Amino acid sequence: MEKVIKWREELRSRAIELARQVAEKVQGTVFLVGSYARGDFMEDSDIDVLIIAQFTEPPHRRLLNLDVPPGVEVIALTVNEALNAVTKCYPIAQDIALGITLKDDLGIAEKLIRLAKACTNQSTTTTNPT
Repeated sequence: MEKVIKWREELRSRAIELARQVAEKVQGTVFLVGSYARGDFMEDSDIDVLIIAQFTEPPHRRLLNLDVPPGVEVIALTVNEALNAVTKCYPIAQDIALGITLKDDLGIAEKLIRLAKACTNQSTTTTNPT
């Protein structure tokens, strides 16, 4: 069991390092999200990175010049798109609430996390239908 735990810790450390390498290439706020952030990853899980930046390009062109290692999936949002997503409690809000902040050049990570956690609190509140 100890070997498995050590192996998973090493796997997660490598994933975080790859995500940090992507974060170093951009100016913005960057989160590791998904299974590696939550800790429920599998050996073949991809590494999900959320980049929030002052993009001027349309979504399909934002990552064309970013050299992303194999196995890393990047989601690129503008600041307004990210704020809208957490304000409206889109699914990405849960990823931000549970994510790991890798970089915060824009100074918005704390606000996004706070708004995102408010969404997750809403979704875990149950009401009695009677």
